[in-house]
Amino acid sequence: MKLSSACLRIAITSSAVLSVLGHGSLIYPASLELIATPCRGECAETVTAAFDGYNAHWFTTGTAPGCNATGENPKGKWAFCEELMEPTLKSIDQISFPKFYFDGDCEGDYPARYNEPAVVHYKNDTKECVKDMEYRQAEVDKGNISASVYSGNPWFLPGTAPVVDSCGVLGGWKYKNARDYIAGPGSDFYDWEDNTGLGINFHMPPRYMDPPAGTLGSTVLSWTVNTRMQDAQGKSAAAYPIIWTAGEIVEGAYNVAANHGGGHQYRLCPVENLDNNTLDESCFQSTVMEFANDKSAFIAMSDEGTVSVNITFDAIDIDDGNTDGVMPKGSTWRKIGIPACAGLSGGLQGTCTRGPQFTDHAPPGYYGYGSSNSDPLWNGPDLAAVHSWKVVDELKVPEGLSGDYVVSWRWDCEQTAQVWTQCAIVTIVDPENMLGDSDSGGNDNDDDKCETLETWTVFIPNDEAIESSGELLGSLSNDAITNILMFHAVAGKVLSSDDLKCTEKVQMFNGDSSRTKCNNDAMYQNGAGNDQLDNSAQIIQTDIKFCNGVAHVVDGVMIPNGAIP
Repeated sequence: MKLSSACLRIAITSSAVLSVLGHGSLIYPASLELIATPCRGECAETVTAAFDGYNAHWFTTGTAPGCNATGENPKGKWAFCEELMEPTLKSIDQISFPKFYFDGDCEGDYPARYNEPAVVHYKNDTKECVKDMEYRQAEVDKGNISASVYSGNPWFLPGTAPVVDSCGVLGGWKYKNARDYIAGPGSDFYDWEDNTGLGINFHMPPRYMDPPAGTLGSTVLSWTVNTRMQDAQGKSAAAYPIIWTAGEIVEGAYNVAANHGGGHQYRLCPVENLDNNTLDESCFQSTVMEFANDKSAFIAMSDEGTVSVNITFDAIDIDDGNTDGVMPKGSTWRKIGIPACAGLSGGLQGTCTRGPQFTDHAPPGYYGYGSSNSDPLWNGPDLAAVHSWKVVDELKVPEGLSGDYVVSWRWDCEQTAQVWTQCAIVTIVDPENMLGDSDSGGNDNDDDKCETLETWTVFIPNDEAIESSGELLGSLSNDAITNILMFHAVAGKVLSSDDLKCTEKVQMFNGDSSRTKCNNDAMYQNGAGNDQLDNSAQIIQTDIKFCNGVAHVVDGVMIPNGAIP
């Protein structure tokens, strides 16, 4: 027997537009508070309004395909290391910075700490800079993208550059000295101070930040999971706030406050892998979420909180079919949907005077590099209407998944030797397989499957109950529907009819409790919102047993308290 998805369909809520500050931020599913805003309270009071206090700064810096991650900046050359791998991208439309050189760029006298003049990479030899940059730009214009000054950075071999942690490192690396977070260790800081080197975070980590700089994102997740267990005090912890249903289409969303170009993926790994230290790239690469279609949406909000821009545009997807290979094999990446400004710096610090890097497969008119300040949009037809924004992709939740999963958003940068990774936790429910198949026939494979499934007790409304409640359910919000559906399941326990004691409470999957009530020979399961016995759902069939659970059929829909306005 399989559960009807009409009975236990988990509704998906639209993600809100959030102005999360950070070079690259996972907007939906929402990150944990300690990941999104590690600088809070006393920490936030110590930083200036123009500085975001390391909020959403989770990445690995000093990394490239074929190289060991070091946390350092390149010195005097474009390539990060000597053992670079040959790019697998093939066409100019797959890269984000096709226009990186213009006449005069090798003579720039603006500070390297903010605008990266090309001559820095040639030890201030202007003639050599002009000669090489002109050659490289001409080759890229002809379609030879391997000649790009950025061809040694992560995006040119998607998914290949190593990372320290699949959920990022706060500040990009675990440095020994707070000063190193500005531009890197050793001479990197002095090069940056002398305007001959590049920056990383541009600021030391502020005092009182919690967690501190250098913390691994997986460490924050582990702390959160353990705290939830402890707070449950012996009971099963409730589902995470974001509920996905296996096989359905959901939203993923991101924004960038420093547009380094490149592309991104969404991946999944079970929360349980935190316990054995295998929440790593191998795990996430085994379950990459597919894009549901070839479209993305650019959505922005005004400072009044209303949607001011909603543009659907064609996305550029990158896979084994249009490249010489991506990692993991068979997966799909998607190019960052917002163009930076034409030129080497991409428009950093207001130097956007040459238009966008590209115009195809992007929301018309919106482009720029970004900033660490409160407004991440820089050019567009109506900037006054834009306060915060996101790029939204529709994703497929893989079939057959059930339980708590970590979602890792990985952004492989093109302009920098960086990979940004940020994580959230979701609960995935599989209505078709919440209970194992009772007709296993002694099949060993089915027995093995049952051993890996979570145990459940499910109260299933019959068809008449669903039909009679249709008008009421249709008037409720997605959040209310999700709450009601989760109120029909008990996670981690198998409760037969003998276990259901009259007047005793049962903790449901949404964290609330229902109460078993009896009247003569009839037994009811009473939701907090079913204020009268007559409104309660009567249990009309009991003990439908499965290898990992039991189901009881009820003749009504159980309503948790507060679900109906």
